[in-house]
Amino acid sequence: MAIPSRCKRRQLMALVVASVMGCGDGVFEKEVHGEEGTVPRSLVDFAVGISDSDAETFTHPAWDGLNVKRARVVVPYDVAQRPANDARRLKFEAWLQATAAKAVEPYVTLGPSDLRKAANGKYLAPTDVEFRAAFESFHATYPAITLVGAWNEPNFPNSVLQSGVPLDQPTCASEDLENCGPLRAAFYYRLVVSICPDCTVAAGEFDATPNDPYWDRYRIFLRSHRPKLWSIHPHHDANRYQASGAHCVPGDQGCTTRTFVNWLGGLDASWDVGHIWLTEVGAFYRNADGQVFGDVSQRDTTKFILRLPNLSGRITRIYYYNSANQCSTAANCAMQDRGIIAPEPWDGSPLGYDTAGRIRPSYAVLRDRDTNGP
Repeated sequence: MAIPSRCKRRQLMALVVASVMGCGDGVFEKEVHGEEGTVPRSLVDFAVGISDSDAETFTHPAWDGLNVKRARVVVPYDVAQRPANDARRLKFEAWLQATAAKAVEPYVTLGPSDLRKAANGKYLAPTDVEFRAAFESFHATYPAITLVGAWNEPNFPNSVLQSGVPLDQPTCASEDLENCGPLRAAFYYRLVVSICPDCTVAAGEFDATPNDPYWDRYRIFLRSHRPKLWSIHPHHDANRYQASGAHCVPGDQGCTTRTFVNWLGGLDASWDVGHIWLTEVGAFYRNADGQVFGDVSQRDTTKFILRLPNLSGRITRIYYYNSANQCSTAANCAMQDRGIIAPEPWDGSPLGYDTAGRIRPSYAVLRDRDTNGP
């Protein structure tokens, strides 16, 4: 099949996304009213999405019954600058088309590029000039995407600046873009807002570290900006609950969600405008060490995740991570498995730790917005 011209590709992507999403200003209108026509309003005071980068998620037979119309994906910041036949770009555009076909609202978070690595093997965070050019290209190529995460997990130790300073280092020997990670990350947010003023832009997208000093340094470098939306990834809270039953009780300084809510609530009144979205959090079926937790543990932890909005009325969305892992063979399946559906190796090889393609009880928890449990 012939590859469409760049202009036609832009028109196609605009039509694909516009079919399921309007301007960013309307994003929050239904956040506390639940999913229309599905679950009774009294049971739902937050919205639920899926954080999953695979187009196959939306063509799986189980998708239609899940009662979810929102999805999040993380893509390399330079995805729109890549050739039309680049594999990562094609994967992203397949995801966009699949979400559009199911009338799913797309939320796109930018992150490191696999094409840009430092000598130590970590990702190179883009310079101000590089990020500006990349986001201008992204916005021009996918103009209908108006729900954007400026940078994925800037406080996670996987990226460095050109100077060698870690992007996640909260302290700055020199407060300039070349030597200060929180300043660079906050700059990404400010730049996205300036290029796309009609976008709803998520600030933070912070990893699961509780009480992280990075939050406040980042906030300072937002300057006059007061984000309407903050994002955190409280995997730590889910993992703690699954391991020990910790419930994020008042005063719990080890709970990412509670400490973030308390930090944001402790700022002056000018910061009282922001929603909080939990944009990446899931419950293990199997963890990175190969420990299999099984159905009951994953189910109960998923219920715990859906109870996290009880900590604050500002928490208005949860994006569960993820639907299912994609893998060519059972041996190549990711060790960490939080899927609500067991992986289905493409070659048909048996998983060993679960039945391939089995819909797990955690699926029904998300479908029914079930918060009842220990």
